[in-house]
Amino acid sequence: MLRRAAISGTCASLVSTGMLACGGTVDCGSAFAPVNAVSHWIWGERAMHANGPSVRHTVLGYVIHHAMSVFWAVFYETAVSRHHACGALRTLALGGLGVAGLACLVDLKYTPHRLTPGFERRLSPRMLALVYLAFGLALPLGSLLLRHAARKR
Repeated sequence: MLRRAAISGTCASLVSTGMLACGGTVDCGSAFAPVNAVSHWIWGERAMHANGPSVRHTVLGYVIHHAMSVFWAVFYETAVSRHHACGALRTLALGGLGVAGLACLVDLKYTPHRLTPGFERRLSPRMLALVYLAFGLALPLGSLLLRHAARKR
């Protein structure tokens, strides 16, 4: 379970980080700003104004985002675990979108301000929706990669 979650979470983290970069470029002129904002967990308000790449903000922001992506992937893998071997792509995709919707709700409505993702303060609602959509659609990639690897053996 944890191995699958690590793979699915990594896929979702990479794809959603790409979408964060695209959204940042469009909404605030910096591909790094939304990822940097995640580091507000450690650096507070300063992270909200960091626009360039840095170890302090960009690397730490990505590490936090990646860890939380794997956290949410545990819920995804639990939900779709019985569909891995023969599950239809539709079932896996709906599972990913459901978990992304739950993550969005929890992140933006029920999480204390200090522990929100932070990127919601740098992106428009439309871009934010695209980030969570990308996250949800990327979660099944791990399942598909594992299925493909099993067939090759």
